[in-house]
Amino acid sequence: MNVVFVHPSHPNQFTGIANALSRKRGWECAFLVDRAFTGQIRRDNPPVAYYGYGEEASPLSGTYYTRCIEEGARRGKAIVEALAHIHASTGIDAVVGHASFGATLFVREILNIPVVSYVELPGYHPAFCRDEFPGRYPQSLMDVALRSLIHSSVIHSDLCVVPSAYARDLFPPELRSKVRVRMEGFALPPPAGDREALRRELGITGDGPVIGFAGRTLEAVRGFDVFVRAAGRIRAVRPDAHFLVVGDEASIYGNEASYLGDSSFKRHALRQEGMADEEFIFRPFVPYDQFVRYLQAMDVILFPLFEGAANWGLFEAMAAGVPVIASRRCFIPEVIEDGCDGILLDAADADGFAAASLALLEDSTRAEAMRRAGRQKIARSFSMERAASGYAAIIREAVRRHGSGARNPCRGRQRVIWPAA
Repeated sequence: MNVVFVHPSHPNQFTGIANALSRKRGWECAFLVDRAFTGQIRRDNPPVAYYGYGEEASPLSGTYYTRCIEEGARRGKAIVEALAHIHASTGIDAVVGHASFGATLFVREILNIPVVSYVELPGYHPAFCRDEFPGRYPQSLMDVALRSLIHSSVIHSDLCVVPSAYARDLFPPELRSKVRVRMEGFALPPPAGDREALRRELGITGDGPVIGFAGRTLEAVRGFDVFVRAAGRIRAVRPDAHFLVVGDEASIYGNEASYLGDSSFKRHALRQEGMADEEFIFRPFVPYDQFVRYLQAMDVILFPLFEGAANWGLFEAMAAGVPVIASRRCFIPEVIEDGCDGILLDAADADGFAAASLALLEDSTRAEAMRRAGRQKIARSFSMERAASGYAAIIREAVRRHGSGARNPCRGRQRVIWPAA
């Protein structure tokens, strides 16, 4: 089975899946990514083949509420033309691509190749997840536009894969029969060894416990303000505690910036609680290996998430053996069994997050049991091997559906005549 995974960037959600599938007998995987990542790919020297595509430089209309559709269609055109060359030279049995970027929009219609579209969230849901920052008219227009791109891509695919049942249920009922649930896989890092030495290496001095927060960005959808409030309550009881925050000072998944003027959400959260930067250890979003080391330095990590179909940091924290305290929202109850491999609370309950953290810090036996249970959950249900096998089954099903003509508008059509080069 020759499969091409398509994503604008590298690395991405499919990197581990493709590498693991390529190790299975009978599977050959390759990637198609934006040519801008050529240098990084050469440095990484990945074990599978990589191809590049380049988008034409034509201008966009500049209208914010059609931007995602325009960008998706332009990217989709570049991708389908690159795939046509690959298909002509090596043959492609199936394509797996990120539909939210337009990667699969044209593939089945033009090339008549089986297609699996990947979707994380089928819309702009994070813009509407916080009552304090309600979505405005522009966000509503953008949400409808993005859903239109994604739903159209799913219609023009044989199957769609999402990382959680929560994400599947956000699709309209008429599309859910094409949606399959399969989270990406995660590896268990080796134990940290001397955690005190690790903390010193990372610039964390002192003997107190380390309470963590991690995300690509520090924003409302991730509940960074809840973490800040909880930190203030923990410090009142444990003045020796350290608060380690890994993430960039930006908002990319919500709309709180339209309410805060020139202030970032990080600044807003600190100002609300009367706290200063110096009371936290801030680190930017870092490469994966370094991120894992920061996780391993933590005694507990908080994920007061308000929205999401998945959060890779949460899975990585469990894999690293960090006790997780998270919100009882969106996809998280599918992953964490409350009281066993994590603790679940209301997303806005800063007092609850603080109390649960303090209780775990005082109960080393329970904390250690939670560490082991989290790692066992990842190994049992979310390993890379299990994820690769799940994707293999979905791809095979897509090929069968395509071959039977199920929802295949290309079947029986005239072959595409490409313009002269």
